[in-house]
Amino acid sequence: MGKITPVLGKLLNLFPRYEFEKLEDQYNANYYTKYFTGWQQLIVLLFSQISGKDSMRDIETSTLVHQRKWYHIGFRGVKRSTLSDAMKSRPYQIYEGLFYRLLEKCQSVIPKHRFRFKNQLFSMDSTLIELCLSVFPWAKYRKCKGAIKLHYLLNHSGMIPSFMVLTVGKHHDVRVAKSEEGLDFALLPDSILVMDKAYIDYKWLYSLTQRTVYFVTRAKYNMAYIVTGQHKSLKNKNILRDDIVLLTGLKKTKYPEKMRLVGYVSPDNGKY
Repeated sequence: MGKITPVLGKLLNLFPRYEFEKLEDQYNANYYTKYFTGWQQLIVLLFSQISGKDSMRDIETSTLVHQRKWYHIGFRGVKRSTLSDAMKSRPYQIYEGLFYRLLEKCQSVIPKHRFRFKNQLFSMDSTLIELCLSVFPWAKYRKCKGAIKLHYLLNHSGMIPSFMVLTVGKHHDVRVAKSEEGLDFALLPDSILVMDKAYIDYKWLYSLTQRTVYFVTRAKYNMAYIVTGQHKSLKNKNILRDDIVLLTGLKKTKYPEKMRLVGYVSPDNGKY
């Protein structure tokens, strides 16, 4: 009889079990554990996520129904009381560490972006996640609305996020960027950072320039500047201007160096 490997077993082969067991030993995750180890808990969490289970009783019933099929991956089901105790007492750091091990593994095999330049390319943005204010009163965003905001830095090589930060909905985008919570390890010299106008803070932008990080963003309509020179003309007919500018007024003290200002007309909607 041939050996049968279930889909979940093939999925588990992607996880570095040796590294995971080292994390279990490091955080003493299996202290006073007779059977239900951190690895067993990972199996249950993956199965529950894939199959859409939303309660302890549903997880218990499903795992016990398929009890005879679990032996292929060294598992035989779990009681909801055992799972509840493990979720409460087992240190989360073992799964956090596993995530970073997998991230390193993915980053070693991801393809590069397809642009002509070789610089690392990143996009920074945020998205608003609406919540029910009666259920999550701490997430007050408007008078009658609740929301949280997810900030992220996306690496275009493989489209893998370099970091993600969760804040309340009122938290301004540029505050996360200025806090340097994840940018130090991601934005290496000669990287290119693309963002929208919500991240315009000239003092912070100048700190990127000092770190030899290029940034691309849209200019605000009230930006005060003078034109000091021009780049050579480009063949792209949608580019109307390509100037070297210098900020004036109070902003000049925050960003004293020259910047490049490009005027572009979108071929899709004709917007400048």
